[in-house]
Amino acid sequence: MSILRNKNEVTYPNGKKPFMSVIKNEGSPDALIWKVPYEDFNENSKLIVGEHEAAMFYKNGVVEEIFTGGEFTLSTNNYPFLSRIRNLLTDGVSVYNCRIYYINMAHKLNLRWGTDGPVQVTDRKYDIPTTLISRGAYTIQVDDPKKFYLKYVGPNVEQLTPLDIAASFRAPFNQTVKTSLGKVVSSMDDEIVGICSRQDEIAEGMKPTLEGVLTEYGLRLVNFYVEAVEIADDESRKVLYAARANKAAKRLEGEGEKAYLDTLGITWGQNKSGEILNNLAKNEGNSMSSMGAGLGFGVAAGGTMGSMASQMIAPPNNQKPVSDQEQKVIGKSKCPKCGSIVDDGSKFCKECGFYMMKTCPNCSAKMGQEAKFCPECGAKMG
Repeated sequence: MSILRNKNEVTYPNGKKPFMSVIKNEGSPDALIWKVPYEDFNENSKLIVGEHEAAMFYKNGVVEEIFTGGEFTLSTNNYPFLSRIRNLLTDGVSVYNCRIYYINMAHKLNLRWGTDGPVQVTDRKYDIPTTLISRGAYTIQVDDPKKFYLKYVGPNVEQLTPLDIAASFRAPFNQTVKTSLGKVVSSMDDEIVGICSRQDEIAEGMKPTLEGVLTEYGLRLVNFYVEAVEIADDESRKVLYAARANKAAKRLEGEGEKAYLDTLGITWGQNKSGEILNNLAKNEGNSMSSMGAGLGFGVAAGGTMGSMASQMIAPPNNQKPVSDQEQKVIGKSKCPKCGSIVDDGSKFCKECGFYMMKTCPNCSAKMGQEAKFCPECGAKMG
């Protein structure tokens, strides 16, 4: 009987093909695809398929059927004894070749990704160019077993793991990640420093583009996670944080000025009117009579100034009148450190020595806290 045993039977358990095989998945639980090592099963062999997997029946060079969840009887045209005799003429190669591939349909978690270089972006709030790097993880699943085998696995492959998939997809996946990351971040109307903490939104925006990379090969991107988005360049990071700090300082300065005026019971407009009158009073060479031609213009100007003064002093109906003591501080500044009242333009507080000058963000010129425009370049001080 040994003469009827073909050499292709040595891969079977015990080295010979049984009358009827019972085929089940004995591959690694981590494998995405596993080929049953023995082939050319006899007619009416049994195929056992778990609910978490699919079995692909490959017969005579084509995928004949995909089985999922259950027990199945195979039609192979290989009959006991008869196939052995027939195979003697072909040196043990079956003319009715058949194979089984098991495909794991479970989700494969925690495959890692990371940008292999910096991504160029521009901060939309400050118009500052910078670079980002990012990293995370993703989950995949075989969605179309036949497409996965034909377009990705191919013949003569015994087994593939998720790590094999991650390695082979690294280049196209990372290229798509970088392109998608730049587009998503650029579309978000926020400063880069704030965007870096919005990983969930970034991942949701990137996922649709990345799905196409895997779908072509019968795979599905189940989940995509962004664990970190960081500014790659130290110099850009310093510039962005400085711009952010300057913006915060201006906001606090505005809030402090409003709080100070609130304590006096006057509005911003009333304060500005007082500054105008104070500046006119200091300008000794500019008399009311010289502002226009003749007495008529002087009277008109006097009426205008009187109106401005009354608007400054007389508050709206829902505010209390400004006291004499409160009117005296118009044209002065409040020290942010000790709260003392000092003359506008003073470099230091007379009580605590705090430096009262501010710096122009455009040309770095120094000026008093009361200045609203830079005397050197004309830039608005906020």
